[in-house]
Amino acid sequence: MKKQIDVKLPYLVKSGTGNYFVEYRCFNPSSDQMERFRIYTGFAKCKSESDIFTHAEKIKNRFKLKLMAGWRPWSDDQYIYKDETEYVHLAAAAGNDRRDSSHIRKYISDYLVFKKSEITPKSYESYVSKSRLFVIWMEKNNHAKLRLGEINNEIVISFFQYLINVRMLDKVTVHKYRQNLHNMFEYFHEKKIISTNPVHHTPKAMKRVDNAARPITDKDMLKYIEYTKVHDLQLLTASFFQLLLFTRPNRELRLMHVQDVDLARQMAYIRDETAKTRSRVITMPTALVELAEHLELSRYPNTYFIFGRGGKPGPDPVGVNYFNRTFSVIKKILGFPDFYKFYSFKHTGAGKLLESGATLAELMSHLGHTNFESTIHYVRRHFGERSQKILDFKPDFLNGLKF
Repeated sequence: MKKQIDVKLPYLVKSGTGNYFVEYRCFNPSSDQMERFRIYTGFAKCKSESDIFTHAEKIKNRFKLKLMAGWRPWSDDQYIYKDETEYVHLAAAAGNDRRDSSHIRKYISDYLVFKKSEITPKSYESYVSKSRLFVIWMEKNNHAKLRLGEINNEIVISFFQYLINVRMLDKVTVHKYRQNLHNMFEYFHEKKIISTNPVHHTPKAMKRVDNAARPITDKDMLKYIEYTKVHDLQLLTASFFQLLLFTRPNRELRLMHVQDVDLARQMAYIRDETAKTRSRVITMPTALVELAEHLELSRYPNTYFIFGRGGKPGPDPVGVNYFNRTFSVIKKILGFPDFYKFYSFKHTGAGKLLESGATLAELMSHLGHTNFESTIHYVRRHFGERSQKILDFKPDFLNGLKF
C-alpha cells in the first residue's frame, strides 16, 4: 500500500499573470486530502529577480522548519475560502482554494457564491469578470490589505476613472460595473459588514460606439425570408420565434424544449432555469402556431430542444453563439447593414406590435418587463417618440410643391 505523503515542502511559483508566491501542501485529516496553501506577502516590493529569489528563500526556510516540526496551517486564524475571482485556467492548474488573510478576496468570493444560486450562468460570468477586475485593480494599487470598511468613495471613484480613462470602456459597460459593485457593497451593508455603501457619485463615461441592434425594414425582411426558407429553415424558424415571442436568444430561445410550446392553447413557457429574470407564459400569435404546425414540432419527443444540432429538434441544443454567428454570415451574403443583429428580430416584432395598436401594458407583458419604466425606455430607444400628428404634419405652403 502506497504511503500517504503528509507534507510537500515550500517551493517558489510564478503564476500565468507573472506574480510570484511560495506554495506548500499538507495532508488534512479532516478533509482526507492534500491541501494547497500560498504566501504572497512581500513579493510585490521586490524590484528584481534576485530580490524575489532571496525573499522566497526566507519564506521557504521559515515554513520548512515549522512544517517539519509538526506545525500545520489550520492552527492559524486565517481565512480558508474558495476564490471565485481567480481565473478558471489558473485555478485548474493550481487549485483555487486560497488560504491567506486577503480580506477583499474573501468577502467578494463569499458574495459571488451567494449570487451564483440566484442568477443565470451568463450573468454570473459577468459578475465574476467585473469583480475580478476590481480585485486586480485594488491589488495593483496597494489596496489589497484594506478591510471592506476602509474602501471609501474616493477609492471607488479612482477605480471608475481607471475604467473610463485607461480601459476606455463604453458608457453602458461602465454603468454595468456600477450596478454590480453597488449591489455587492449593498449586500455587505445589509449584512452589517460595512457601515455605508461607498459606491455613489461615480463618474459616467460617454457613449463611444452605438452597437445597438435596430429593427429590420419590411423590404429587407422579405429578402431575408426568401433566402433563409431555402438555405436555412431552422434559422428562419428561430427568427420568427424571436420576432413574435420576443424571447431572449441565448438561453430562453436556444434552450426551449418541444414541451415548452403548447400549440392547442397557443402558449409558450419560459422556465426559471432559462429565464433572465423570471419564468413566464407568453401568448403565441396565430402566425407562429401555424409555422410550428407546418414544421410538425409535436411529432418530436417533448424533451427535445426545438433548435437542435443538425438543423432540426434534437437532444442537444445548438451552440451558444449559433444564432448570432449564422445570422452574421447571411447578413453579409444579403448585404445588410452592420446594425442588423439577430436581436433585431425582437425589436422588429415590438415595433410591429406597437403599430398594430397594442397598449404599453400589452407590450410590457410580451417583452417580459417587470415595470413600465423599462418598457418606456425600450420604446424611446428603439422607436423614438412617435406621434400621428407629427407624422401627418405638413404646412400649407408645401402643398403642390414639386422638385
